[in-house]
Amino acid sequence: MLVPGRHRRVRPALGLTGVAQDRAALAELRAESALLRKHLSYETLAGLTQAIDLGAPRKYFLPCGYEEGNIAAIEYNPAQLPDEETLRADLSRFLALYAACIEIKQEILANDPGLIKTTAGSGKSKPKFKAKPPAFRPKTPAEYRARMKEYVQDRKPRHEALLNDFAKHAKAAGLVPANNAHPCDLTVTGQGNHWLVEVKTVGANAEHAVRDAIGQLFSYRHFCYRENDRTDPSLVALFSEPVGPALVDLMVSLGIEAIWRQGAEWCGRTPIDTQSLLTAVTASTAAPASL
Repeated sequence: MLVPGRHRRVRPALGLTGVAQDRAALAELRAESALLRKHLSYETLAGLTQAIDLGAPRKYFLPCGYEEGNIAAIEYNPAQLPDEETLRADLSRFLALYAACIEIKQEILANDPGLIKTTAGSGKSKPKFKAKPPAFRPKTPAEYRARMKEYVQDRKPRHEALLNDFAKHAKAAGLVPANNAHPCDLTVTGQGNHWLVEVKTVGANAEHAVRDAIGQLFSYRHFCYRENDRTDPSLVALFSEPVGPALVDLMVSLGIEAIWRQGAEWCGRTPIDTQSLLTAVTASTAAPASL
């Protein structure tokens, strides 16, 4: 969605005020949202709503601006909200759509700047990424609640115990584990490589844990690494127990190393031509088992 306020601010420069200013800004929003939709693929917009109605009188600029600035939307019934898995998938889809729109606006601004009156991003320069020195601080294995800016997460004892134990083995192997790069669960550095690790405890349905791990790894790689011009990390999904051959095949096909605990051992599979974190962690002990 385009931001109405920015379009409204550019109109006074043309000598427009009041109702004329608002009408001109709404026309620009309508034209720019249509232009961006034109550059998006059919698959990107499939199943999404292009027009929204917020039910506000036309005299109110902001709700009308959000209606005109809508590029794509999805509607939920408040009485029958989807489950968390669906909401996470929808959020990931719209994050990708947002990133695609920024790229499209940047290209249009570079090639034909007269078509769009606003900047491709927030209008603010992107702050340079400042890497923190890696650090690992074991967290309590007792259950606790973590309050984030946007939501609340319940951290289960098994999650932190699994993370702490794997980090201990990584450190014993001469690697550098760190859990201070929020929102990532764990990073491990050493032997000329850098791994991004998403930790999951497996419940009744392993598929849920695997899907969440895949989505979070790709999301963190994009926003924490690529958006900050950092080299891609090697992706690792760490599970509290086996998730099954089919799901392991899925992760490996996506370039994700799968590691899981089986009794007292760490087991796993690594994509071809990828430096294995499992091998690095277990090289000084027994050879890792594989599926």
